[in-house]
Amino acid sequence: MSKRVMRYLYKWGWMFPVITFIINIFAYKYLPESIPLQRDAFGNINYVVSKLEFIFFIPVLQLFSYIAIKYPQAKEKKKIFHGTYDIAAGVILLLFDIFLLYVFIRK
Repeated sequence: MSKRVMRYLYKWGWMFPVITFIINIFAYKYLPESIPLQRDAFGNINYVVSKLEFIFFIPVLQLFSYIAIKYPQAKEKKKIFHGTYDIAAGVILLLFDIFLLYVFIRK
C-alpha cells in the first residue's frame, strides 16, 4: 500500500468499530435469539448471550484495542505499535465479526 493510503487509514482507524457496528445492526434481524459463545470439550454450550449483547461485543472489543494502541502514542510515550498494527487489529476484528455473523445466520 502506498504511504498516503496508510496515513489515511491510520488517521481514521476509529471507523472500524463504527463499520462493524453498522454491519451488526443490519444483521440483527437474521440472528438467533440466543447465541452460544463458549462450548466445553464435549460440545455442550457453557455460555450464551442475547443477540443484543452480541452486536455490541466485537465493536466494543475493537474500540478498546484502538484506544490501547493509540493511548501510548497520544501521551508521547514509547511507540510500541505504529500504523500497521492498529489498522491490522481493526481489520482482523472486522473479518472475525463477519465470520461470526456468517456462522450464526447460516444456522
